[in-house]
Amino acid sequence: MAVLPLLLSAGAAWSARPIIDPPDPNYSQLIVQEGVGWQLVQTNGVMEDTGQQFAERFYMIDGARGLADAPLPQIIKDELIDELAAAPADENLSFSISQRIVDEIAVSMEQGGPTQALIDISEADGLPTADGVAKGSCGDRDISKSKHFRFGAPLNSTQTFGGGFSGTVALTGTAEVEADGEIKVILKRKKIWFLCIPYGVRFQHARVWGTALVDQGATVSGTISYSNPEAREWPIAKPRLFSVNFWAGPIPVHIGFNLPITAGFDKNGINASVTGSVTYSGRRSISGYLDYYCTSSSCNGYSSFDTTDIGPQPITAGISGRFQPSVYVQVALRGYLYDEGVAYAQVGVRPYVHADLWGYYGNNCGDADGDGYFETVDALTFDLDWQLHITAQADTFLTREWRSNLWTSARWHIGFWDLLGGDGSDALSPMLIGPATVPVNATQAYGARMRGCWPYADNVTYTMDWGDGGTQSIYGPAATPTNASHAWSQTGTPQLSLTAVRDDHGRRLNRATSRPVVVNTNQSHFGMTWRVLERNGSYSHVGGDAVTDPYVGDTKPTTSLPILCLNQDNRPPPPGFVFDFYNGWVRGEIKLTAPVMGSSLTSRAVADNICASTFGGAYRMGEFHDAGGGWSWWGQGVLSSASRFWVAISDQPANPWN
Repeated sequence: MAVLPLLLSAGAAWSARPIIDPPDPNYSQLIVQEGVGWQLVQTNGVMEDTGQQFAERFYMIDGARGLADAPLPQIIKDELIDELAAAPADENLSFSISQRIVDEIAVSMEQGGPTQALIDISEADGLPTADGVAKGSCGDRDISKSKHFRFGAPLNSTQTFGGGFSGTVALTGTAEVEADGEIKVILKRKKIWFLCIPYGVRFQHARVWGTALVDQGATVSGTISYSNPEAREWPIAKPRLFSVNFWAGPIPVHIGFNLPITAGFDKNGINASVTGSVTYSGRRSISGYLDYYCTSSSCNGYSSFDTTDIGPQPITAGISGRFQPSVYVQVALRGYLYDEGVAYAQVGVRPYVHADLWGYYGNNCGDADGDGYFETVDALTFDLDWQLHITAQADTFLTREWRSNLWTSARWHIGFWDLLGGDGSDALSPMLIGPATVPVNATQAYGARMRGCWPYADNVTYTMDWGDGGTQSIYGPAATPTNASHAWSQTGTPQLSLTAVRDDHGRRLNRATSRPVVVNTNQSHFGMTWRVLERNGSYSHVGGDAVTDPYVGDTKPTTSLPILCLNQDNRPPPPGFVFDFYNGWVRGEIKLTAPVMGSSLTSRAVADNICASTFGGAYRMGEFHDAGGGWSWWGQGVLSSASRFWVAISDQPANPWN
């Protein structure tokens, strides 16, 4: 089981201890000379099959820039320039050229004929390739070497880092790999006079196929108020899996595989709005298989992995705000030619643990029971997801690195926990929007939504108990009301109960809001209504028409119409509009609620609360004189002209509650 404790707080510098590659007992190299894009490297090693020792110097060439600057014979440069020109634009080529052989070529060119050493080095034309098919006159040869390997070991590391954080990262865990690794190289050959001269090799691809298992988790604790501006990755270990030395004609070739193990987080992978701390373990295990081959510019292949929950989830936490750490551990299989600094390619298995700690305390999170007052509520919840990425990475000369996600799984939901004791987090209770008084046998709509402070956007499944034996399932967005309608056949005071059951992400809520509704035979006063008079872009002109009666009202209270809601935030008037006393600018945004029965609007406060509960605390019911004069005004908002809507008037008895 991997445990990744991450202790975070503001204000220190990043530091990371580099991982020193373990020495290879059968191979070593030393840079003798270097220039722009090239190095002369002394290599020494022992052949795997015969035990023969070798010592060879190579020019390690990084693409066109290294080829232009390296001290190679022009006949070899011309050969490689043509190969570079024929390569895809995004493919980075590196070459390992034997100094011993190109020196003999240079001497032979100067004297006008091959030296005896060059004749001894040469190969016969038309040598068969590894698959037994001749490539023609002195063509390049493909050479592949593979080896089976197994690796399984516990991993231990402790890291300090900063860059806006201070603390430590400690990782322990288990990685198990059983696979075959293959490196394919191209033996470069050039026909000079009547001779076929092998003079170097080029990295073609690294392939790995096999199975992998990683037990991975994470623990994050400390204090943070930060969103990291850049990705962070630090090495944990890099055990050597295998290496092979072999002859490619007269050229000794060294290839190897290792297992880079890293931990880190992506850009904006650690977020907090205020401060927070949490300790937990991801407690997931992944297992599966993969088969990929990677060149210096791309990867192709396939993979299949499964995830398993491997134990209970203990959690302790504290929060003021929201704390969202997402961390990963990556186990990669890397193949390289001579040294990683020349050319390498790798495929990685990278499981993420995404955590979200949310806390709230206050009375600005909505009026759930519709009594006209925002309740004081609190919350402390923890949500945990798990995700798997299959990654690819390659580089030549450690200057042209590319990284890519080959495959990304869906986010698997591990669990959702209410961390408050007693009755739990009452900020999870949904909002039940609708009138407190309704006429008998009249259909009335009620809206269901989560509170305004609820941080998740996934659709929610609710259950409404109408209090008379009837129930109804409701499904809709968390942040906006979804309506359900009901008519009561008898007078009385039934108890409504709205339960938020779960959301689409898998969070099980099971929190209810209850409130009574008075069902009676009373008929309220007629109410005044307006309509949309015209629209211009994102602005709507609303006001009275021939139906509107601002003195005694114009619409029966048993009618269900939207309420015109206004957020009067003093925004500037739109350019190019002409306003007057009866056609003013309301200095705000306007919206319409779902239809509400006029008789349920028993006071201005009830109507204002429906607007605030539906659209946020800054909204209230629009009023006849809100733009200074009356009869009509402009506001920002695109309103539907499909129906009339209720509007308040403060100096006349023309409201449903009068």
